[in-house]
Amino acid sequence: MVLTTGLTIPFTWQQYPKLIGVGPLWFAEMLLIFDFGYAVWRLATNHRARPAVSGLRPPGYGALGAFVLALALVSYLFWIVVPIGASTPVLGFPTPAYLPQYLSFFILGAVAFRRDWFRTIPSSMGKVGLGVALAATILLFPLALSGQSAFLGYGYWQSAVYALWDSTVSVGMGLGLITSFRHFFPRPGRIGRFLSQQAFTVYVVHIPIIVLLALALRGMNPAQLLKFGLAAIIGVPLCFAVAYLVRKIPLAPGIL
Repeated sequence: MVLTTGLTIPFTWQQYPKLIGVGPLWFAEMLLIFDFGYAVWRLATNHRARPAVSGLRPPGYGALGAFVLALALVSYLFWIVVPIGASTPVLGFPTPAYLPQYLSFFILGAVAFRRDWFRTIPSSMGKVGLGVALAATILLFPLALSGQSAFLGYGYWQSAVYALWDSTVSVGMGLGLITSFRHFFPRPGRIGRFLSQQAFTVYVVHIPIIVLLALALRGMNPAQLLKFGLAAIIGVPLCFAVAYLVRKIPLAPGIL
C-alpha cells in the first residue's frame, strides 16, 4: 500500500519504522539509561534507597543561581564540541547537545525527591522563577539570536548568552510549574487520576495513532488550524482510550 504524504517520496507501511525511528520515545530511552546508571551507582556504593526525608530546607536563591550559572557554563563548553542540532545515530537520539541539562536535572530531581523539596519549595520562589524566566527571555533571547545561527555553539559569544537564557528559563519555569500545580491542583480528582494512570502509555502508543488519524484526514481540505483542532479533538481521547485498553492486558500495568 502506497500513500501520498505530501513529501517528495511515497509512504509505505514497510518504510514506517525507518522513517519514524523511535520518535519521541528517545526521551524514555534516555531516562531508562539514567535509571540504569543510578541503579548501578547504588549497587557499587552499597547505598540503599531511603524514603523521602522531610524537614530539610530547600535550596535558596544563591544555590539556585549557582546551579544556573554552572549549567550555563557546562552547556556552553559542551556545545563547542557538540553544537545544538548535531545528530547522533545512537538509539535514535535527535541530538546529544542537551545531555548536560538532562543529566543534571535527573540528578537534581532525585535529590529533590529525597529531600522533599517538591512540597517545601516556597510558592514565592515559583513566582520569582517565572518572573526571572520572563525577564531572561526579554533581555537575553533576542541578544542570543543576534548572530543568526551562532547561538548553536562553536564557541561564539551568542552561544554563551543562549546557554544562560536556556538554563535560566529551564530552572525558572520548573520552579513556577511545580508551585503552580501544587497550589491549583493539590489533589487530583477521579478524572485526573484516570488520565495520570494512562499518561505514560499514551506517550508510548500515540505515534501510530496520530499517523493513522492524519492519513484518515488527508482528504479534507479545511484551514490547517481547523484541521489541527479536529485532529486534536479526535486524537487525544482516542489515545487515552487505546492506552486504557492496552493497560488491561495482563502484566501491562506493571510495565506501563
